[in-house]
Amino acid sequence: MRRAVVVFVEDKRSLKLQFRSLYQSYKYINSKDTDLVVFATEDALRWIPQDCIKVEYDILRDPPEFLNYRFINSISCLVGEQADFLDEYDLILRTDADTFLTPAWNSFYPDLYTVGQGGYVNNDEVRENIRRVANHFELRHQGVHNLGSTHYGKAKLLREVSRLAVSIAEYLLTHDFKNSEGAWPGWYAGVTTMYSCELAVNHLVDEFKIDGRKLDYGSASDESIANHPHIHCWHTNNMFSKFQFEAGNYDDLSIENLDIDKVNNYCLYMALKSKDKNHSL
Repeated sequence: MRRAVVVFVEDKRSLKLQFRSLYQSYKYINSKDTDLVVFATEDALRWIPQDCIKVEYDILRDPPEFLNYRFINSISCLVGEQADFLDEYDLILRTDADTFLTPAWNSFYPDLYTVGQGGYVNNDEVRENIRRVANHFELRHQGVHNLGSTHYGKAKLLREVSRLAVSIAEYLLTHDFKNSEGAWPGWYAGVTTMYSCELAVNHLVDEFKIDGRKLDYGSASDESIANHPHIHCWHTNNMFSKFQFEAGNYDDLSIENLDIDKVNNYCLYMALKSKDKNHSL
């Protein structure tokens, strides 16, 4: 079994802090079968650790709408020839930089393509637009909504999902959202990749599972990490908050005697440990 955790980063302070925390957790769990694969812009590659698999990847610029929607790069980086080596892996976890792996990752081998829990389909307007886009592309939609941003599955299938999702995202940004970004919680440009990935998964994956306890679990929880292999920092100021961490508001906290069995404490520990080693951040 060979697994890869795949992320994309640019040379931004926030992403650097987030990635270093993820990297700290990756080193901590000491997975025997998992590589950390980082697609990064040229200027970001210089601060990616050498024991990661590093791949230079420039941001998408065509169509120009992609320049204002950088989230697309976390998906598109898996699509081209530069990512063909990923087919050698059995399983891929495609995720964001503001995440953590816990020791539960070392025994997490789901039978089905698995995603986290999303929350972007909130009304009939969104459901109707998703059906319209599915019909436009002649896609099967199984009626499953609100897939999370993290996807975990067989390598070639996950790359197929990413390829289709990029095409759908291009259509949405140059058609639906060309002149207006819409409005949350309705049909909204800010979650284009969420719509796109939902459409791609429903079409390409016969059986899949949404499991918000295993993937994209919230970083502010005080539950045990034992049941949560993957943690995601959502928009909160409760501990653990990526916003509070980036603002330096945790810097004076002690991690001695911290109960890192709890999700929020685990994230705090990993984040502060990563910052200790990188004062220049």
